[in-house]
Amino acid sequence: MTNARQQSKAATIELILRAAKAEFAEHGLEKANVKKIAERAGVTKQLVYHYYNSKEQLFACVLDVSSDNTMTALTALEFDHLPPVEGLRVLIEHLFDAYQRDPEMAQLATEGIRFHDSHTTPANRFIDLGPQLTEKMTKLIDRGCASGEFRSDLNPELVFVTTCLMVAGAYTNRYLIDSLSTISTRNCEDLQVWRRFTADFVLAALIAPPSPADVKAGNA
Repeated sequence: MTNARQQSKAATIELILRAAKAEFAEHGLEKANVKKIAERAGVTKQLVYHYYNSKEQLFACVLDVSSDNTMTALTALEFDHLPPVEGLRVLIEHLFDAYQRDPEMAQLATEGIRFHDSHTTPANRFIDLGPQLTEKMTKLIDRGCASGEFRSDLNPELVFVTTCLMVAGAYTNRYLIDSLSTISTRNCEDLQVWRRFTADFVLAALIAPPSPADVKAGNA
């Protein structure tokens, strides 16, 4: 295949994936229509099926490309120059920003979770790159433990999982948050409240309590 043909094929696939992402974000996997995806992309329905065997395979590819873009950007972040507390807050903010920079991904989040619960996909960059992001969190927490800023009795991996659940919950479990609190994460201002609370909550759990000597010195 010539370079020009390769570039043409890559451009066509990009158009299809972009159109599919918009269609899936608007209608979900079940109600999305391959013919409409083809029309959005400016190609034929037959060409879509030439590259993707089924609507489910196309959906899996959309999820994988979105995960790849997001996770690649997150794993490229560097925190070694930041103090542990500041670095952890910045990491949590970037997790939220990943959803806010890509509203369609936020709309697909719940659908994607359900899909991966019931499907095994040959490519999944979230699983491939996830351990790297977990390692970044672990390094931050280990530095904080070494400096005495963070307590050392919490499992860093589980702290990171908890953090991700709180971040993703703003988009995948809005019903629960809206029902049990006075905020709605569908509202931009309330979403920022949840964002700040998530960082404050995680840091409050991690920050080491003052030692008895420090307390005594403070009372003195």
